[in-house]
Amino acid sequence: MMSLALEDQTPVAPPAYQRAQAKQRPALQINALTFVTTLHLLTLCRLAVRLAHRRCPPPLPAGPGGAPRLYREESLLLISLLRTLWRLSYQDMSDWLKSWPALALACGLPLGKDGQVRVPCKSQQCKRRHAAGAPMHESLFVLVVVQAIGRRLIGAHDLIIDSAPILAWRRRDPDAASGHAPAHHPRPLLRGFRVHTLICRGSGLPLFYLLAPANFHDAPFARRLLAGAVCLYQIHPRIVRLDAAYWGLRLIAWIHAVLGAVAVIPWNPKNQKNRSCLPPTWTRQELGKRSSIERFFGRVFLFFHLQRPPLCGWSEITSQVALTYAASVLVGLAAQQAGRPDLIRSPKQVLAHLWERDSAL
Repeated sequence: MMSLALEDQTPVAPPAYQRAQAKQRPALQINALTFVTTLHLLTLCRLAVRLAHRRCPPPLPAGPGGAPRLYREESLLLISLLRTLWRLSYQDMSDWLKSWPALALACGLPLGKDGQVRVPCKSQQCKRRHAAGAPMHESLFVLVVVQAIGRRLIGAHDLIIDSAPILAWRRRDPDAASGHAPAHHPRPLLRGFRVHTLICRGSGLPLFYLLAPANFHDAPFARRLLAGAVCLYQIHPRIVRLDAAYWGLRLIAWIHAVLGAVAVIPWNPKNQKNRSCLPPTWTRQELGKRSSIERFFGRVFLFFHLQRPPLCGWSEITSQVALTYAASVLVGLAAQQAGRPDLIRSPKQVLAHLWERDSAL
């Protein structure tokens, strides 16, 4: 018998993996330049800057002396968005723009006297983002959601509300607090924040969010989320799904009477002992449809590294949540525009990344 040359054997995937790959359609893998130009992100960021300055006027210009500001607010906002989409550090983003002048020009960066594109360094990106504050990033997220609703990517008829913890990067963060951890977490208490999110069940994309310290109770945020979304987007929800943490008779009555929607929320015996006066608002089958928001948290928190961002302070965390949620909606818009509605919740398949599966099985 002839001996096999094992050192010459290339790795082969198992048959089940090959069958699964054959059923999948090819990924889009849209590069950053195409992403910026096809979605007109620079114009969108310019509108977000104007909207943010209406809500919160910019600081007064500096007095005489010092170097003038070279980079515009919309360009730095777009750079922050690209850095979130491709999960890069400040230094990596600066090096990427220097090596790709076409992308730098698409971001609206100016030219120097030598004809080369001027790229902000990592410290400039960090300082200008901190000076911009949360309103600019929140305005970008609102405009992205308005665009998604206008293109009917988000229907906003079946809504889900839930919250997820965001761990503090530093235990001495003055805006963080210690609160109860989810049931599946090994530790009983977590120090950080909680992001209360309103998503569309049909698309699995976010509509609105509110950030609070981890020790705040969930119940007051449901009405604020719904009222804010209805005021901003002029939507008319039909079903609102919540978990027992948001339970309350006043909230249920407000959803039914004011919004004209059906509240699907389980009965919480801790808040209401007498069950005879409860309206029939939920069934086990309807309650199970709330699991899509758990998948949203798992997808966004793990892929965009929102579980414990290396940031400190309420404003920084709010800005990062806004950028992350805007990035998730933009991925859906890019997939819809490319004619691939099956990939609106798949940033791995839409964005041009390099994955380990291409090099090893």
